[in-house]
Amino acid sequence: MIKLRNWLLTSTLIATTAAIGCRNEAPQATEASTAQSPTVTATAASVATAPYDLQFIDMMSKHHRGAIEMATMARGKIEHSGLKELVKRIPIDQQKEIDQMKSWRDQWYPGAAIAENMNMPGMSWGMNMDMSQMQSMKAGHDFDAMFIDMMVPHHESAVAMSRDAIGKAEHHEIRTLAQQIIDAQTKEIDQMKKWRVTLGKGGDSQKH
Repeated sequence: MIKLRNWLLTSTLIATTAAIGCRNEAPQATEASTAQSPTVTATAASVATAPYDLQFIDMMSKHHRGAIEMATMARGKIEHSGLKELVKRIPIDQQKEIDQMKSWRDQWYPGAAIAENMNMPGMSWGMNMDMSQMQSMKAGHDFDAMFIDMMVPHHESAVAMSRDAIGKAEHHEIRTLAQQIIDAQTKEIDQMKKWRVTLGKGGDSQKH
């Protein structure tokens, strides 16, 4: 009888300890899962119905990251003095705008799925840049010309989307940013086209 009583007490203690352990571990597992969950990308159908301002923020941020990548890749290869200054300035200016848009996104659409809409004006041709040739090309005259031929249409697509935003954005902050993008990038487009002429390869770049 004593042995049976001891066995029952031991079994009860083990079961109680296991139950307490499970209760302690469960919240930790949930917190870890939440912390590691990536930002969800919306489906094509839900992107189309997402708030316009959210679509603009996500697409323009993606677009800006492409310009930053292109300008960073060009550093050390550009020979034209004006282009050298431009590739230094693009990452600084556009990263500031990315950071600003992220702040608005966190404030206006906390936890929203990524709403990258390639059907927004200018994005269907402005985002399809193949940078593999530019990456492998050596520094020199031809590299400068190719950089302009890629950056000009990239800028033009940002201007197209910004013009669309001025008439559609809900938040005045987005409309103000869109106008700033139009002003800054139109000026850079005009300057690059002038430089392109001096490089002897023709004035107008083609949209890729």
